[in-house]
Amino acid sequence: MLSKKIAALYLASISVTLPAFSDEIPPKHPESIIVAEAAAKADGAAKYIVDTDHSKVTFEVAHLVVSTVTGEFKKFSGNFKFNPEDFSQTQLEASAISSSVDTGVKKRDDHLRSADFFDAKKFPNMIFKSTSAKKTDDNKFDLIGNITIRGVTKPITFKVTYKGQVKSSGKITQAFKATAELVRKDFGVSFQNIVEAGPVVGDVVTINITCEGVRKI
Repeated sequence: MLSKKIAALYLASISVTLPAFSDEIPPKHPESIIVAEAAAKADGAAKYIVDTDHSKVTFEVAHLVVSTVTGEFKKFSGNFKFNPEDFSQTQLEASAISSSVDTGVKKRDDHLRSADFFDAKKFPNMIFKSTSAKKTDDNKFDLIGNITIRGVTKPITFKVTYKGQVKSSGKITQAFKATAELVRKDFGVSFQNIVEAGPVVGDVVTINITCEGVRKI
C-alpha cells in the first residue's frame, strides 16, 4: 500500500516539472523580427536598366574664363537598383565611351579624344560605381561613389533629384536629374593653353545627367 502511494506521488511530481507542450508557435525574439523587417525592406530595391534613348550625359567647362563649352557622350550604359521609399538602397554602375564625346565641333572633339585629354584609344571607357546613397530632402539624395577616367579613380558625389515614376505599357520608368563636379587635373587631364584672358580651358568640369531607368512588370 505504501509503495502505491509513493508511486502516485512520483507521477504527480513529473506532471508538475515537465514543460507543457502545445501547437502554438512561440513568439519570435525581438532581434529576429528586426532582421526580418530589414530583409523585407531591402527587397524593395528593384533592378532597372538605363534607357539610353531617353537619357543624356553632358558636361560643361569654362572656356577663356568668361565663356562655357558644353558637350555630351553619345554612347553610355548603366544599370541600378532603386527603391523610391528608401533612397539609401540606391546602387548604380554606369560607363561612357570616351570616343563618343561630342561638342558639335569635329576639330575640338578630335582633340578631346587625343592624349591631351581623354586619350580614348588607351582608355576607352569612363566608369562610375556607387558606394552609398544618402537622402538629403523629400526628393533629393547624394549618390556617392568612385569615378574612373584615364585609369585614375577618384571619389565623387552626385547631387540627385528624383523626378518620379510612371507605370505604362507593362513597365515602370524611374526618372532622375543629377549633377557633380570634378577637377580634370586630378585625372591627368592637364593640357592647357594660356591666353591674355587666362586659361583656355577651365579646371573644374560640371557633369549633368538626365536619366530614365526602366524595368518590366
